[in-house]
Amino acid sequence: MKIAFSDYDGTLSVPHEGVAAETITAIHDWRSAGNKFGIVTGRDYSLIAMETRAHNIPVDFYICCNGATIHYTDGTPLISTPLSCEVMRDFFRSEHVRSYTDGMLFFTPERAYTYRLRTDVPPSYLTPLNTIEEALRLKDVVQMGMRFRDREETLAAFAAIDSDFPNIFTGNMNRQFLDLNRAGVNKSMGIADFVRHMGWEAHDLFIIGDDPQRSRDDRKIWRLYRAPRPAVYARGGACGLRFSRCNAARSSIK
Repeated sequence: MKIAFSDYDGTLSVPHEGVAAETITAIHDWRSAGNKFGIVTGRDYSLIAMETRAHNIPVDFYICCNGATIHYTDGTPLISTPLSCEVMRDFFRSEHVRSYTDGMLFFTPERAYTYRLRTDVPPSYLTPLNTIEEALRLKDVVQMGMRFRDREETLAAFAAIDSDFPNIFTGNMNRQFLDLNRAGVNKSMGIADFVRHMGWEAHDLFIIGDDPQRSRDDRKIWRLYRAPRPAVYARGGACGLRFSRCNAARSSIK
């Protein structure tokens, strides 16, 4: 049995194109051959499951919120790493939030919440908050999301946050979006935790994504095949995913 871990945005789903039919067919063939396929994403379970259901993408497991939550196929949480309420309260009192004018996202293992951000998403998937302080009453917030003008501003924002809150947050960045998770949480650690939990250390592990520089904490594991099209396909007569065998990533997971 082989296990594939795939990014979603920019990898399975290509901007302005969506998910290619051959990509979905390849995943079905991969699993039909007795292999496992999971998605590793910064989204929460409800937002990524909305996509996989819409595109009929079969998924064996989800590693969500940059590794802060891990879910079975049906969404049942397996592992979660929440932020403390005290840390969130101190952060809300800081200038990083007081002077911030855009909206925020808050993810728990069960639901996603928005304060003035991503209003295009239906409330059934993204519950609106009237004030940012309402997030303090949510149970087990695993991720806070912020949006800036561009990647440079995002990098500067997290550098300032990290200076005032050292060893408190991991800043997982995707272009102009900044996801704040508990220190030490990232996609590579989520994969490692899940592999250990499932006892899959001896199996062939494969990683697929679109940008090995996206997060500074993922570089050890995110050694990826890169292509202008989604990087999965059924190859020859055998099922395969079109990306490099990741021996370095596998050893780092162990």
